[in-house]
Amino acid sequence: MKNRIVTLVAALGLVMTLSGCKSDCRVSCERYQECVSDGLNVDRCTDQCSTKSEDDQSFATRAEDCAKCVEDKTCSQANSRCWDECLPVIDD
Repeated sequence: MKNRIVTLVAALGLVMTLSGCKSDCRVSCERYQECVSDGLNVDRCTDQCSTKSEDDQSFATRAEDCAKCVEDKTCSQANSRCWDECLPVIDD
């Protein structure tokens, strides 16, 4: 019984890791593309943001704050409340 529980927990952790867990940079770049600039290359934006986040903790914090701001807002709300703070994170 214990082995089944351990296996179930491990499988659940793997599923959670492989599905839907987006980086702060990915969230910010996708929302910017959706709400502001549909021509934004999300992969490039995410890669550049992630690289900067690895090298600069202040930048990483800014990316996290941006993602938290935009992830649960409509585009209209994000446009009026978030993008001024987020623009340094987004490389358009």
